[in-house]
Amino acid sequence: MRGGHPGRVSPFHVLPGAALPGASLLADAAPLPEPDTAPTLPPAVLRELAGRSDWVSSWWTAGLLAAAAVLVAALVVWDRRRRASRSAVDTDGGGRADAGDGDGDGDSARPGRRGAWRAWVGTVASGLLVVLSVTVAVNAYAGYVPNAAAFRTTMAGWGIVDPPPSHRDKPSERAGSSAAGSVTSTPLPAPDLRMADGTTWVYTPPGFDPSTSTRYPVVYLFHGSPGQPSDWFAAADSANVMDTLLEAQLVQPMILVAVDVNGTGPSPRDTECLDSTTGGAQVETYVTDVVVPWVDKSFPTVPDRDHRAIGGASSGGFCALNLGLRHLDTFSAIMALEPYGDPGDGGRAMLATQEEFDANSPSHYLPTMDFTAPVAVFLDGGTEAPRFDREANRRLAAALTARGQTVGLREEPGQGHTWAMVHAGLPYGLEFVSEHLAQP
Repeated sequence: MRGGHPGRVSPFHVLPGAALPGASLLADAAPLPEPDTAPTLPPAVLRELAGRSDWVSSWWTAGLLAAAAVLVAALVVWDRRRRASRSAVDTDGGGRADAGDGDGDGDSARPGRRGAWRAWVGTVASGLLVVLSVTVAVNAYAGYVPNAAAFRTTMAGWGIVDPPPSHRDKPSERAGSSAAGSVTSTPLPAPDLRMADGTTWVYTPPGFDPSTSTRYPVVYLFHGSPGQPSDWFAAADSANVMDTLLEAQLVQPMILVAVDVNGTGPSPRDTECLDSTTGGAQVETYVTDVVVPWVDKSFPTVPDRDHRAIGGASSGGFCALNLGLRHLDTFSAIMALEPYGDPGDGGRAMLATQEEFDANSPSHYLPTMDFTAPVAVFLDGGTEAPRFDREANRRLAAALTARGQTVGLREEPGQGHTWAMVHAGLPYGLEFVSEHLAQP
């Protein structure tokens, strides 16, 4: 039986397949599909997911810091003018600024040094407040660190603090319960594939107990560039998103696996999940031959394509789209948030020839690729993203639809190309892939 909830009407703008094998992705004559922008999640779910931000990503915090910077700067200016005025009065009254101590470097010099010190401290403080204000404002827009808890997760991803322990250790940083899932991490290096010594982060749903007979589908997630797997649990807040969707019975219980796709050699932080032919990392092989088998061995999964989805954001969205289409025997659903149709500059550094670049560009090979199995693809972006990116997403949707595949197409109102958009689109993407994954 296919995944989903019997009796529910699909909330996605699913485009009907037309099965036109020769359709060109770049054909401008055909009208592009219009994405859905309506917030179709239940109001209670939207309220819960919208409440993730605190002072770390608040426009109020940015405004208060900016006001404090202006106040400190005004105090510095006022203090300078006051001292200048007093110096002028002393000079007019005594004929010299240091009259009264007779030596020119006595008591009257010390107040001058103290005033200069106050001015320096005030200027530095005002500058730091401006920097903090701008940082918070950028973070409020981008949503990279939505709250204080996410800040620690981000620091763990950067290796500054300890990450959550292995799934074999308890309790974890985010220990699971009957109401909340668990987040763990495990180093999964592959030096023979020239991969970085990264860590795989795993979410298991509420009530997860590997000793029972329950088995789960898996969604593999890929970060952007530059990025790290912890971004999915800090910026995207995917653990809370899954918990919320499960509580509302909008998705089936699933395991989320955030993969580190950073490598070594050419383009180490922008591998585009490719197998490099220029001496770089073998990321595609790492994902298919190392990560997927490790997950199936370490967790109670259903180890077949009907129970596997692949997803990502930005360059990770390209990773999901390209790997998902190239490995239809491994994945049956794709969630591409803010994706690209080709591997860009990172791909040109990773690949030696134009032929290799084209073979890894869905925008190039989709119109003629051989679909050995059907695939369901969810595409999402922001209404404020660059026009070129938005049109490219629609062309990808049109090409997939023309090839008879199931496509869900959305745009999140008011969002640009940011992690805030990923957080806004993630629940719709997870709902889509859950609907198109088979029930265990």
